[in-house]
Amino acid sequence: MSTARARAAAAVRPGGAVIVDLPAGHLDDPPGRAGLAALLAAVLNEPRCGGAAARAAAEGWRTRHHLDDHSSSFAYWSPRPADLASVVHDLRGTRLPAGPAGEDLLARLRARLAAADAGHGAPLLALVRRQLERASWGSVGDERAGGAGGATTRGTAAGVTPADLARSVDLLVSRAQVYDATTAPDGGHRPSPGPVRLADGDAPRWHGGLDLAVRADSDARVAVRLPVQAPPPGVLDLLVEVLGNGTDGRLHRELRHRHHLAYGFTAACARQHGLTSISATATVAPQHAAAALRVLTAALRRLADGAGSEETRSARWRCRAGLLAELDGPYGPADELRRHALGQRGIRERLAAVADLDVLPGLSFTPLPPAVAAVGPFEEHHRRQLAAAYEEIR
Repeated sequence: MSTARARAAAAVRPGGAVIVDLPAGHLDDPPGRAGLAALLAAVLNEPRCGGAAARAAAEGWRTRHHLDDHSSSFAYWSPRPADLASVVHDLRGTRLPAGPAGEDLLARLRARLAAADAGHGAPLLALVRRQLERASWGSVGDERAGGAGGATTRGTAAGVTPADLARSVDLLVSRAQVYDATTAPDGGHRPSPGPVRLADGDAPRWHGGLDLAVRADSDARVAVRLPVQAPPPGVLDLLVEVLGNGTDGRLHRELRHRHHLAYGFTAACARQHGLTSISATATVAPQHAAAALRVLTAALRRLADGAGSEETRSARWRCRAGLLAELDGPYGPADELRRHALGQRGIRERLAAVADLDVLPGLSFTPLPPAVAAVGPFEEHHRRQLAAAYEEIR
């Protein structure tokens, strides 16, 4: 997004947003300090630690946080954009309370992370997403993070001290990348002095496999992710909608009408660690989990045949609506600035790409094994059925 467009967008929408990216994520935790990035995020998001979180709570800001492999991204929206001018200074002032109050709060934050890691109180969809990340990337998510994009970590971050947290705040905030669509004089992107890497580590490699978790519930969730060769721009966005998060997509026809298995389903694509993938998820009764796994996999693999003009037209309408809604969200302009600064395709580029597609070429699937996650009230025979179904599809 150009400077003029960013300012024009700011002029017609209420409020404004700022994104602050700290250049260290869960894969950067130093030896002996596993959980540092997650615990630091918890501190920076805790109003009792002061800083930006306290201002957000007091002044009614909207907030968002994503913890990724090598970044921790904080977003703030205020109805008064000028209030966000000091958000980096506010973050730098975040500290645990002194004395016993700080020790008690740190213990509570560690316990909260441990509970989140164990899945206590987490929605079923969040749990299956975490299990799917672990099935996709193997022990990296298990040992380092417990899940992608969330603020969870294996264990309790017991090796992280208040001094570690204070040093990390000072170091990382001083190197923050800031994306401001409304007030930054250089058009919205304030570059950092350079990247910070707190630990060396290889990028995760695809693992694949079945990751199954038992949870007391009435429903089960099953998710399948298949790696693919990166298709031309726009194709993957539209094929996700061909599968369909609505009533005219293939998942609705296959899971609900043809097989009478599922009453909830989603599709998604991802680009992680240099690898592109497409996935589908279904909510089913536990006794139908294995059958749903087979149907989901078959629906994904049929994308190798592409899609005709009628399906493409319907998918293009849904895709366009979703992209425009994302751009129009509270963080939309700031997210666009961030995408362009990181060399990613922006919403406008994605809209242009899908507009040019009348029919869709087929996906080329890699020979890597599928990643499958299943979470629900599974008994032993359900687990055996899922294991057998995985062997069939791999």
